[in-house]
Order: sequence, then C-alpha cells, then structure tokens
Amino acid sequence: MLKIIVAIGALALLAGCSHNASTYSDGVGLETTFRPDSGNFGLVLRYGKIWNFVARENTEAEMNGSNDVDAQQGSSGNPLKNKTDGSVKIKIGTQTTGYEKDIILGLKDNPEAIKAFYEAKNKINEKSKSAE
Repeated sequence: MLKIIVAIGALALLAGCSHNASTYSDGVGLETTFRPDSGNFGLVLRYGKIWNFVARENTEAEMNGSNDVDAQQGSSGNPLKNKTDGSVKIKIGTQTTGYEKDIILGLKDNPEAIKAFYEAKNKINEKSKSAE
C-alpha cells in the first residue's frame, strides 16, 4: 500500500504537461529564497505588484498597473493607505506539444499524411482566430 501511495505521489510531482504558468500578486508579501550552491537563505518583505510568467511559444502577455502614493506623507507614510490597480492580459495561440511530435514521427514515411495533418491543424487555427 505504501508503494502505491509513493508511486502516486511521485507521479503527481514528476508528471508534467505543456501549460503556461502564471502567478500574480498585488500588495504586501513575504518571499523566501534559497540558493543550494551557496546555502544562502533569504527573506524578502515586499509591497507592490509581482508577476511571474512562464510562457511557451505563441503567447502574448501584458501587465498594466498604477500606484497612487500618499505624497504628503512621503516614504515615512503608511504604505497601507497607498492604492494600486492593475490587470494582466494573456493571449495564447496554437502551441505544439509532445503529442504532435509523436504524430509527425509516426508519419515520417508518409509526407502526404503530414501535409494533410498540418492542413487540418491550420483550418482549426483559422476557425479559432475568426471566433475571437
């Protein structure tokens, strides 16, 4: 039973897929860092917008934001009275996965089938673009 649980846990942690990953936070945050090569551990207290985005091909990402700072108080004022606003826009186009590579390798001896595959894929892409 323990072997099954470990196998499922390893599968969940090690199995990957080809998605785009994005995290966005706005406000006060505490971040930790660790450098295995030097053994340094760090803590960072930050305020503001933080956006981490790992993108694959054919992806557009845009972040817009503004900060309204209480200028009368200057840097010694209460940062919690400051106002922030923002948005994140992500547009994802067609992305190639390992599945497509497997299909092309399976059809490598049949150039007509590869041509038909890409023609069908392009039709699907054109329909999805016209639906936007």
